[in-house]
Amino acid sequence: MTIEELKIQISDIVKTLKREKKQHLAECIEKNWNKTAAAYSKELNSWEPSRPMEKELHSSFEKELERLGIIDSLKIKILHSLQKKRVLQTAPHLVATESPRMFCINWLGSLGVKIPDFYVIAMFSGIPFSNNSHPGRINRKDGSINLFPSNIQDGLVFRSTIQNKLIESRKKIPAQINKLLPRAVAGESYTKWALLVCQKIESEILKKENLVFIDINEVVSNYLIRVLRNTNHIFHKIFFDLKTRCEFMETFRDESIFNCAVMNGKYEKMENMIFSVNSLKSKHKEILLADPKILISELENTRICPGLILSFMAIAFLNEFKCFGSFAQVEYLPLYQEKLAKLKFMKEFDIKKIPTANLTTGIFPDAVNFYPVDIIIDTGNDKLKQKEKILLGELWLPMKDKLINGRQNKK
Repeated sequence: MTIEELKIQISDIVKTLKREKKQHLAECIEKNWNKTAAAYSKELNSWEPSRPMEKELHSSFEKELERLGIIDSLKIKILHSLQKKRVLQTAPHLVATESPRMFCINWLGSLGVKIPDFYVIAMFSGIPFSNNSHPGRINRKDGSINLFPSNIQDGLVFRSTIQNKLIESRKKIPAQINKLLPRAVAGESYTKWALLVCQKIESEILKKENLVFIDINEVVSNYLIRVLRNTNHIFHKIFFDLKTRCEFMETFRDESIFNCAVMNGKYEKMENMIFSVNSLKSKHKEILLADPKILISELENTRICPGLILSFMAIAFLNEFKCFGSFAQVEYLPLYQEKLAKLKFMKEFDIKKIPTANLTTGIFPDAVNFYPVDIIIDTGNDKLKQKEKILLGELWLPMKDKLINGRQNKK
């Protein structure tokens, strides 16, 4: 295909997106389609925050890196990179093995990150195992291997544990993959195991030593535990100052504040918690907002998982992280920004300057089903180096239907 033919097809996509009122996505594609992947990634990774990261967030990133078993010398380097660069990839859900599109996203986003900096993938675990990203499976082109029993399929990924089925299912996993998997012990953290699997497989394929996979919901949960003790902090006011909470509720009515895990007989379910008058409520769970100690205890001792609005408020809007996202995020994150910027209690943070439409998505045109697991098995990763000069339009054209018709729901 010539560049003129590509331009015509991209123009058609842009016109359709504008007609569908997907303005931010349309602008990202129109502005960047003729840039190379390498040049675009370098541009994406360029960002200078105007203020330091909050010490509570820095400590929360540190705790997550410790949970993942990262050694102190490496942890210090990662934290320094996070403080300086303030860039995160926030597109992926927390899975053990990623899809072709999410793998392409990480390839694209990481191109412009050179050592000593790190490319940090902040995966979102506030989803059920039934999510279409298949978070509890080993995903391949020709089917997947399920790692969880049926009674957990609608359960919450956040702070889930390894089941006996995962250990038994390893017998079905090809030897080339099995040798890369960390040891699995029933009852220990599944999210830690899955993050380490992703990191091992994709670092192997991309030949990069600076990939770091973390659970962003763990980070934000630990951050909230710290800041809710401070009566002057904006999050304390949102939860415990009635005037501030009412202003927030008016703007984000019916927004999921937390996700929680509940039992329905022998089956685990994930439920969304929203603000009520003086509590957070889901169908089967309620947290009273009478005392910060109650909410802090829930965060410390139960599986309530911060939702998208809390996560992006903490990461992007209070701490100036530039968050990369896929086609849905480049629409809803600017909307969050617009709504938050109008709130009186957010004026001091000057959040309008934070870049929120940072599109990272794509499909390799000659390998639509380029699953990371299959790349390891087929040893086809040598072709990736040759793709650095590919135009973004060539990565976006194979997912035309997804861009136009894909659900624009959050995550």
